[in-house]
Amino acid sequence: MQVPFEAYADDCSFSGEVAMTADRMSDFLASTDEFEVLNLSCRALDDGRVVEALYAPLVRDDLCLVIAGEPRGREDLRIWTRQFAVVAKVGPYTVRGYVHAPPTIDPLKLPARRSIVALT
Repeated sequence: MQVPFEAYADDCSFSGEVAMTADRMSDFLASTDEFEVLNLSCRALDDGRVVEALYAPLVRDDLCLVIAGEPRGREDLRIWTRQFAVVAKVGPYTVRGYVHAPPTIDPLKLPARRSIVALT
């Protein structure tokens, strides 16, 4: 399934499309170290110059943030969660959002070395 892709690295932003092979963007990114982006547009944050390509590989660990949209995942696998407000410094960005976790779990005590933390 081709889905829109938007991400931010330390020095540029990316947009394009990915052929997602999982139910959610976070699951897709967690399952691979490198993936291909189609119709890639890369914009430098310092001077705004744009480089475009029909396709190019991206390395997940080079990205600070990924904006996920649809699909939201399988509805039959969803569980009830509470929202916990967080503010995080990720590379040069300050991110504000909510971590979702079951009501009996403190999401801030989850392993600190998680490669992907989903926020809404």
